[in-house]
Amino acid sequence: MKDNSVDSDLLVILAIGLAVGAGVMLIIALVNRCTACGSLAHGFKSDKQADIDSGDAYIVCRTCGDRQLKGKVASDGSVMWDSGGSGQFDKDGGYTGDAGGAFGDGGGGDGGGGGGE
Repeated sequence: MKDNSVDSDLLVILAIGLAVGAGVMLIIALVNRCTACGSLAHGFKSDKQADIDSGDAYIVCRTCGDRQLKGKVASDGSVMWDSGGSGQFDKDGGYTGDAGGAFGDGGGGDGGGGGGE
């Protein structure tokens, strides 16, 4: 006869792990939500835009379009985000990041617009 206690213990451990993971994701979503519309997806998926003439770099909410100043961009398109990451805007406004910082700055990108061209 097979002992089912090992199987049930594994399911309990798996359930606890999933609950902790879901809790962490919820906390990240709440902390990084859009301040304008409250979108919880904003912390995981937002656009980046730069105004090279003014030297400002923005994080843009995909839900409502709200722009928040979150970094400085140099005339060559390199950007330093306030959260510590960096990246590069190309001449067409596309963005490539280094995945540094906390959710608001890194990772590759679909771009965003490129003001100031």
